[in-house]
Amino acid sequence: MSNEKARSLTEQIEKNINSLADEIDAVRKSETFLRWLNAMALFPTYSHNNQILIFMQRPDARRVAGFKTWKRLGRHVKKGAKGIAILAPCVYRKKGEAENEDSTTVKKLFGFKVAWLFAEQDTDGAAIPELVYSATEGGDELLSRLEWTTDELGIELEYKDIAEPGVQGYSCGGRIVVRATLSPTETAAVLVHELIHEDLHHGKNRDDAKQKTRNQRELEAEATTYVVLRHFGIDHVASNYLATYNVNGEQLHASLATISAAAKRLIAAIEGDSSGTETVEAASFEENRAPA
Repeated sequence: MSNEKARSLTEQIEKNINSLADEIDAVRKSETFLRWLNAMALFPTYSHNNQILIFMQRPDARRVAGFKTWKRLGRHVKKGAKGIAILAPCVYRKKGEAENEDSTTVKKLFGFKVAWLFAEQDTDGAAIPELVYSATEGGDELLSRLEWTTDELGIELEYKDIAEPGVQGYSCGGRIVVRATLSPTETAAVLVHELIHEDLHHGKNRDDAKQKTRNQRELEAEATTYVVLRHFGIDHVASNYLATYNVNGEQLHASLATISAAAKRLIAAIEGDSSGTETVEAASFEENRAPA
């Protein structure tokens, strides 16, 4: 029964992605895509498939957690509350692995099972604290954190007068340049955008990035920027991401996975803590941008 439910959820994900890609109305397509990006911003520790499942079942949810997690947080799930079905990885220790504190844990993914989450509004109890780095309206706090993150990642950051009209910043593998006259909010947005380029399109990903069109690379960078800024409390101005792109279901699926993973890495880097994500194993932001 559990396997059947897991297959059903997977089919729903594929159906929704392909339906979005097949929509003729570009504006409606873009609005749906932005709602998915908002779900990524709200639930960055979940895989992009589970972000879609949460959005599909509870588009009004702002925080979700399992029954036991809510209990640890001092809250309890209300009687009769409807759970949100997601796919949880079935991970097992490699057979024969020694179980002691000095051994390296080697895990293997055997498939997925159905797990249940509950939205915060379906719980009662202690108040949940807000994000530590929730940005102020001007973005000064986030900008300071971004500058720290850039330095920690070993990327050179320079503010200067850029001669090219309309160019607010650029990255060139290990170095980011941002226009010096921008506001803190604009600077934060440009810096996030260029950090994403550093992650996805430079270093060891350079060759893969060359196989993508410039439009595809910019879609990934700008959509991920939207997710990261929304996560930290800044309403980033969003263009019609899909309205100007011809994408099929396969391409959209790949973009969503890339955007979700890149946002997850950068958010973890900014918060200074990459632990607690649901994925079995994922490359860190710094590893992803290491020179080839």
